Amino acid sequence: MTAHEEMVAAMCAAVDAGDAEAFGSWFADDATYTFGNGETLSGRDAIVAATAGAAGALPWVRHTVDQVAALGDQLFCRFTIETESPDGKPLALPCVTVIWLDGPRIADYRVHMDISPAFA
Repeated sequence: MTAHEEMVAAMCAAVDAGDAEAFGSWFADDATYTFGNGETLSGRDAIVAATAGAAGALPWVRHTVDQVAALGDQLFCRFTIETESPDGKPLALPCVTVIWLDGPRIADYRVHMDISPAFA
């Protein structure tokens, strides 16, 4: 496993465990984070708070990392995210993230995913 794959796996494990602080530790202090067409968050504290809120909104979540591709200072990550709908039906949602790195920290994180089935 490459260092980038290990980083992404550790980030996913943190989210799956509901550990927003561990997830946030990968981000630069002034990082930005955008989920879908939502408002862009600025700063590690805002990212940690949003991650904690999202984790609390779903009954559970499990990430399967399907692919991590590095291109310069960017990572392109493809996931399958499992959870369940409000009526208890299992869901497997596709997700792609684009991560811009600044050294060992994340400068910008963009999630491309339709999470609406988890709340339908």
